[in-house]
Amino acid sequence: MQAELSFLDLILGASFLVQLVMVILFILAGISWWFIFDKWLTLSRAKKDIFIFENEFWNSKNIDNIFNDLKRKQDISGLSQIFIISYEEFLKNSSLEKSEKRINKATEIIISRQEESLENGLSFLSTVASVSPFIGLFGTVWGVMNAFSGLAKVTQVSINAVAPGIAEALIATALGLFAAIPALISYNWSVKSIDAIIRSYENFSSELLITYEELNDQEKTKK
Repeated sequence: MQAELSFLDLILGASFLVQLVMVILFILAGISWWFIFDKWLTLSRAKKDIFIFENEFWNSKNIDNIFNDLKRKQDISGLSQIFIISYEEFLKNSSLEKSEKRINKATEIIISRQEESLENGLSFLSTVASVSPFIGLFGTVWGVMNAFSGLAKVTQVSINAVAPGIAEALIATALGLFAAIPALISYNWSVKSIDAIIRSYENFSSELLITYEELNDQEKTKK
């Protein structure tokens, strides 16, 4: 009775081209998992920072204290950066009418840069999700071709003669899906999360203008 071939035996016994396909898919899967973890960590932290900052900002009674505390920090991003830049523009002019355009332009630039940073790595995940199944399919087709071409070398046709070749071919397909499916899931989740984060940034920017209008009206009342 013929001994069953292990997964490693099928890989080592595969043709060079199929082995190359498997190596490429393993590399793509490994790199994509690094990006998957990075995206999950980055976007989860961004969502948490939004929740914490908004909670502290809207519950604070003194906007100047928040501004001064943030100015002392060296590494700021997200809503903190939007607030600092916009508030600096607000303080530069005596009236909101003069600074509103500069505030809008500054916040648009910051949000655009934040979006670019959050989207880092998404193009790779999209590429892996799209290309990996086809790379695996190429390995599958090549493996099947090798399996059936081997039939010409045997006098008696049996399933045992083609089983190893078919198995290695299907492994290539499985590796293609192994690389593509997590990348696709992560890509869709990341896109949805980034859209939600950017909407939060834009909504906060609009709310800041309303806050500045109230501060401006208060200053006018005092005068």
